[in-house]
Amino acid sequence: MNKTSTLVLVLLLSVITISNKVMAQSSIIPDINEAYLEKLIATAKVNYPHLRSLQSRVEIAKGNIGRARLSYLDALTFSYVYQPKTTFNLNALQPGNTDGSLAGTNNRTSLFSGTQFGLFFNLGSYLQKPFAVRQSKQELAIANNEIQEYTLTLTTQVRKRYYQYIQRLGALKLQSQATIDAQNVLKDIRYRFEKGEETLDNYNKARITLVQQNQTKITAEADLFLAKADLEELLGDRLENIK
Repeated sequence: MNKTSTLVLVLLLSVITISNKVMAQSSIIPDINEAYLEKLIATAKVNYPHLRSLQSRVEIAKGNIGRARLSYLDALTFSYVYQPKTTFNLNALQPGNTDGSLAGTNNRTSLFSGTQFGLFFNLGSYLQKPFAVRQSKQELAIANNEIQEYTLTLTTQVRKRYYQYIQRLGALKLQSQATIDAQNVLKDIRYRFEKGEETLDNYNKARITLVQQNQTKITAEADLFLAKADLEELLGDRLENIK
């Protein structure tokens, strides 16, 4: 068997080995943990700022309904007036007698005396209150609809980014194994090259293949970190902290 045939055989065995491992890891479904995914979704619902803002709007809308109902009392106005039994008559303090004395008396008796209470009703203001209450209820319904809509959107986004993260993780596993296999091929060819059983050209090709596999692995690692960062953006926490 010549050297070229030996290299072809080694590469063929390596390809078969890699293919078998790829076939064994050709699905990411076993890596998907639905229970853990539900924890991620629950975490996002608690931590994501925009969803918290929508929840605050719901609470504000509930408070507006209570204030609108209490505003019915605005149509009623309560007042009181205190009236003493006698009042001081300024008109009586006028000169009237030739001797210089004052004419008449300075006291006046009031027909209504004591404290007088009054309750006034504003019909126009009262008729506006049902509209204000209905408007507040509509605002609450809108706020609830918005939070339900965004909850569905957030849930979908977390699922998509989790699946992408698992995909990147699976791709990195495959690429890491391919890099290990390329290293093993290079070791075998180097051993044969040092014994004079392999050509320099084939040895260099094996080295280039390993370099390419390492570069692809680095790219796969970066893709995994980016997918992890995208997922953690929705979670508001690191994956390592969510058990």
